[in-house]
Amino acid sequence: MTAFPEEAPFFRYPDSSVFYRDLERTYRVAKRAVGAWIEADDGSRWLDACGGALTISVGHGRPEVVQAAADQLTDVAYVHGAQFTTAAMEEAAALLVDSLPPAYRDAKVYLTPGGTEAVETAIKLARTHALAGGHPERHRIVSQRPGYHGNTLGALAVSGRDALRAPYLPLLADMPLVAAPWCPRCPLGLRYPECEVACASEVDRAVESAAGSAAAVLVEPVLGASAGGFAPPEDYLRSARRTTAEAGVLLIADEVLSGCGRTGRFLASEHAGVDADIVVLGKGLTSGFLPGGAVVAKPEVAEAVAPDFRHGFTFSHHPVVAAVVREVLRIIRDEELVARAASLEDAFRTALEPLGGEPAVEGWWVRGLLAGIALRPESAGGRSARQFAASAWERGLLVYPVGGPEGQGDLVVLAPPLTIPRDDLAEIGRRLLSAFS
Repeated sequence: MTAFPEEAPFFRYPDSSVFYRDLERTYRVAKRAVGAWIEADDGSRWLDACGGALTISVGHGRPEVVQAAADQLTDVAYVHGAQFTTAAMEEAAALLVDSLPPAYRDAKVYLTPGGTEAVETAIKLARTHALAGGHPERHRIVSQRPGYHGNTLGALAVSGRDALRAPYLPLLADMPLVAAPWCPRCPLGLRYPECEVACASEVDRAVESAAGSAAAVLVEPVLGASAGGFAPPEDYLRSARRTTAEAGVLLIADEVLSGCGRTGRFLASEHAGVDADIVVLGKGLTSGFLPGGAVVAKPEVAEAVAPDFRHGFTFSHHPVVAAVVREVLRIIRDEELVARAASLEDAFRTALEPLGGEPAVEGWWVRGLLAGIALRPESAGGRSARQFAASAWERGLLVYPVGGPEGQGDLVVLAPPLTIPRDDLAEIGRRLLSAFS
């Protein structure tokens, strides 16, 4: 085995044994992460404006979360979810339900190894619900383009992210994809509010044209990274709720990115006053301390599939993940981080306002502590998201780059920790502006 160098090294494929996420990148070694800052082993520091993959909710390096995981590792590190439960699992589920709106008071929680696995679980749950209701013909999930729900084959089948789907199309189930409510770059070429939320009618037509084969409609109450974290008109989600209720199919809300307080409500769907039948959570649920996700099912959904829900993972209902979830949710509650995200929205918007004068920026938006920046196409004086992320990196700022649809500019997404100091929000704005120079 090759020894790890003592000097501050740079690592790169193929010199390392690691199969990196990006095989063209040179990697630094992260040594320490605290609050909203990450430090490399040579002392260089970066302000984490994106929480890695839009994941960090309660801040890096929380000792109480580390201790909760350590205590659980000492007591019970692993039991199979089909054989035992644990105090951590029971308490995490109860705390999560208590964090949700009243409509979920008696909901049931299925803990998964991550957000993608939570989406897979929700898809299977919708299918099992259809079978339990005597509708074996219902197997299709209506979702949106652009949209992203994970990188497994099932999640990719319901994701409207063409670049990620393209290599695997022969392996993907055929699912209906309709126009997402992405007003800055409307897939229908319309303008809000004159459009009267025409994209909502796309959901109606997709469910109707499915000729009874639709089991669920899957939505992102706030669009994910593939659409820059844009908050669509609230009428869209209300319309989707009406459509699913009238058709007798389930509404699934993918809140992997937008949940756990990110938008200033615990669930982004609360802004529209809508409660989905199934809610999918991840990312901020564990704040990146461990991989983890969750499916929340209303009691009538859980009751309908019991005991015939044939699904599970080796690492679902994991005791250590549950302990981390329990502690993260406790911090979110006790430190009132949901309300804090809402209260910092104006400060975040103010920090980004100078971007309005930057020629390379097509537009930007903020909801809570989630923001997106639309870059102009390179042919129109913009730059790629990767180029911009590299420029921000050189200025000690981490942002999340996303490739835009073909022919349109790329996107940059920001999701700093919900604990970020107000002064650091202003510093994000200054470093962003500098990255355009």
